[in-house]
Amino acid sequence: MRRRTVLAAGLLAAPLSACSGGDTDGDRVFRQFDPADQAAGLVEAIDAWNAEHPDYRVTMETLSPNNPQQFAREANAGSGPDIAQLAFTDVSFMAEPRILTPLDDLLTGSPPQGADELLATDMTTYDGSMWAIPWTADTMALVYRPDLLERAGIDRTPQDWEELAETAARITEDSDGEIHGFVFAAGAQFSSAQWFPINYHLWAHGAQLIDADGDLWRVGVDPEQLTATIDYFAAFFTEGITPTAMQAVTDYGDPSIIGALDDGSCAMTFMPPAAFRTARDSVEAELLTAPMPAGLEDGATHLGGRALGINANCQEPEAAWEFVTHLLSPETFRTYPQYPASAGTLTQVDVDPSEQGFIDQLPHARSFARYADAPITIAALQELVNQQFSAVYSGQAEPAQAADRIITRLADELEE
Repeated sequence: MRRRTVLAAGLLAAPLSACSGGDTDGDRVFRQFDPADQAAGLVEAIDAWNAEHPDYRVTMETLSPNNPQQFAREANAGSGPDIAQLAFTDVSFMAEPRILTPLDDLLTGSPPQGADELLATDMTTYDGSMWAIPWTADTMALVYRPDLLERAGIDRTPQDWEELAETAARITEDSDGEIHGFVFAAGAQFSSAQWFPINYHLWAHGAQLIDADGDLWRVGVDPEQLTATIDYFAAFFTEGITPTAMQAVTDYGDPSIIGALDDGSCAMTFMPPAAFRTARDSVEAELLTAPMPAGLEDGATHLGGRALGINANCQEPEAAWEFVTHLLSPETFRTYPQYPASAGTLTQVDVDPSEQGFIDQLPHARSFARYADAPITIAALQELVNQQFSAVYSGQAEPAQAADRIITRLADELEE
């Protein structure tokens, strides 16, 4: 299946001799876009490489936030970094105008450790070729305070969505409302984190917003299924399990959520790894992670992460590939606090025991590639779903009415 590009037309890489437009003293350039405080361990990994490879030294360049259009412009002009960190969703946009080096021959000739167990290859493959290689992986995990579950007599984390609702209601009821059993960001903005559990609930119950039949797209959820999902999340507010104030919150790492974990008024929530680590360092009580409800079912949760691509103008793609395989190795992840996008390498990396929920869930997660090629963008899906779910939470719409609005809009967009 071909993916639609969002980059400007005509971005065909020119066969110029130069690459590493920002290099210094002949060093090759690796560009990444994560904040400096999240990339300190990556500097150590690159220093280790440079110590052993004086003839192919690499300088790390940080360009944050991620700007795929800038890389495209540079590559089209014959410059830019030799190796680039890419969001999974950016790979096809770089591959279509051929501003990346296809990796099939390099991958076959010199496969990195764990190459046979890579996650999210559906996001790095385009027109039958591999244009970048999955590097890091992340997902959402259930975050909880074990002391609060124990106080309510609960001896395991919820295994499915029905059990989550029951467990959260029990915690809230037993504490006379002083502890909210499950807290989640439920704002109406397109970026609101409620997008993730909404999809997880649908996927775990055999539905998804849209799906493809060959090159044709159709609505993938019926009114009854979607209404049931809306009812499910709305009940957290109508039953007082989640505080009403969460309807104005969009971020899973919002201070109000971390503060509730700290003061003991929140028993369970969900976060990705970076947000969890921030919360763990901020909260006085013990925090642990577990798979999301149904998180051990294949395809019931999402897989995000980063890939590595080689600029089409790179003069030494074989040497650049050696550096890429170094970044994919278990040695890199011993200092770099990310999870490898290889199920095999994942088992070789030591992580804090509190993060075990992520490790258990990641091999079962699947990317948003299921939506990536649709005529309606993922951002538009997010905006539509978050607005309509929030309209129900606030009493502005009934669940069946919101479901009908979502399905009608999806059908109209796909028909166009």
